[in-house]
Amino acid sequence: MKIKNIFSALALVLSLAGFAACTEQTSKETTETTRKVTDKAYTCPMHCEGSASNEPGKCPVCEMDLEKNPDYVPPVSPSADITQEGTIADTAATK
Repeated sequence: MKIKNIFSALALVLSLAGFAACTEQTSKETTETTRKVTDKAYTCPMHCEGSASNEPGKCPVCEMDLEKNPDYVPPVSPSADITQEGTIADTAATK
């Protein structure tokens, strides 16, 4: 009887550990896949579809204030000239 209880307790612990590991992996995968990179400067904090904008304002779906997109990289101006690796000089300003 004691051996049966020990095996039952061991099976329960292993099941819970396996469930916790699967749940943690799923949440990491969900976070990575739901995070969308956008080419807009402002995004909705609720990530509503079609809410990204280059101007501050409100989300047209949930009406929350748009927040600055930390992943946004402004496009390089057509008059920019790359002089060194990582350095950009504005040729229009020098002409």
